[in-house]
This record gives sequence, structure tokens and C-alpha cells, in this order.
Amino acid sequence: MKRHRALVPLSHDHHDALVEARRLRRAADGPEAAAATSAFLRFFAAETVQHFREEEELLFPLAVGFDEAHEPLVRALLEHQRLHALVAELDARVADGGPVSGEMRELGELLEAHVRHEERVLFPLIERLVAGEALEALALAPRDAPADSATLCGRGPVWGADSEDLNATLLAWGPGAGPPEHVNTERDVLVAVLDGSATVALDGEKRRLDPGAAIIIEKGRARRITAGPEGVRYLSVHRRRPPLQIGSQLSSPRPDES
Repeated sequence: MKRHRALVPLSHDHHDALVEARRLRRAADGPEAAAATSAFLRFFAAETVQHFREEEELLFPLAVGFDEAHEPLVRALLEHQRLHALVAELDARVADGGPVSGEMRELGELLEAHVRHEERVLFPLIERLVAGEALEALALAPRDAPADSATLCGRGPVWGADSEDLNATLLAWGPGAGPPEHVNTERDVLVAVLDGSATVALDGEKRRLDPGAAIIIEKGRARRITAGPEGVRYLSVHRRRPPLQIGSQLSSPRPDES
């Protein structure tokens, strides 16, 4: 199934999750149960937690305004919470030395069903409902990218990190490239150029940034960042968004990636 390029990293995560889910389920009653459980818990902490966070904070909010997406989004969010709970139960059972075969099977089955739902229902729905420009503006954490990457010929994020309070993303664009114009309505964003140069257009007013230059882009302003003739590498830092929540009405601000 062809996927929008902005969602490809998430789909790759889904493939890895399917492999781990099947391994966990098949090992439930065998001699490798303990090793499979430990491997899965490491995988969930290192990979799946970040994957869920990106979906809840970046991707899912793009579809909140569409009635057709309400039920699939609610299901995905509920399954995220159930998967977190099952992993905590499995971890506690391992610590207590109790049997884990039941938890392993339930967790593997739910994770596999969850991935199928997102790949077959939710992602195609988001691709159909959400404008391509909004998807292009996503800045997912890069997979297996070195933090000291110095390329000026990339297309988007090459490194990312976050804490409870902040999101930081290192982006690289080739000459004349950059994210589409968009408006951030919820967060001020700090943009600092590390290498190359860029033209930042705020509400149509242009400003050139060279290495070492930085600018704070206030929320509510239309912005477009375009790499100079040699490309650009810049750091984007902003306060972390809250995740999409389940309530009487799903609501969340649009992502504010630069």
C-alpha cells in the first residue's frame, strides 16, 4: 500500500511493531518466553512510546475537525492507553516472577490489531481528509539518524529530541527547499541557523538568516522558511504540545513544525 511520504516513518514503525508482536505471542508458551518478554519491553520503551507520542501530538490533531475521523481516532487513542496498561502489567508480572503467557498473548494480539487498524483504516482516512501541505509540515523524529549530522542536502528532520517541556528538531533542506507555508496558532518557535542560510518570510515580510542568526516566530503568524543557494541546517525549538485527548469532543491545535 502506497503511503504519503510524511507517514512512511510511522508505517515503518508499524512493521517493526508487527514483528515484535508476533514474536511475543508465539513465544508465550515456549522456553524463550522470558527472553522474548524482555526484548519486547525494551522495544516498547525505546520505540513504541515515541511512536505513540508522535501520533498523539503531531498526526492525529490534523484530523480532529473531520467527523468521519472521530470514531477511528477514538479507537486508536483508547488502544494506546490499553497497550500502555498491558505493558505495565507485563512488567510487574515479570518483576514478581509470576506466569506471563496470558499477558504476552493479549498484548501481542492487541498490538497487531492496533497496527492493522491504523494502516488499513486510520492512515488512509487521514491521507484522504488532510491537505498534503499539512502532512508535509510534519516533523517526525528521524529514525536512526546521527545527532551530529552535518548534511545541508536533506529534506526535513535529521535529528530530534524532547523532554516534558520542550521539543527540539534539527532540520536540513537543500537549495531552495523548505517546508510549505503554514500558521502556528499555539506556540512561539525559536529558529536558529547552524549552517548555510535561509530566508524566513513572516506574513510575507522576508528576512535572511545566516549561520549563528536566530529568530523567534510568534504564534499566529504565517511563515515559510526557504533554504539559501547552499542549503540550510537549522534548529527549531518550541514548548511541547499536549497530546490529543479523548473527551466529549476531540480537539487539539495544529502542529507547529518549522
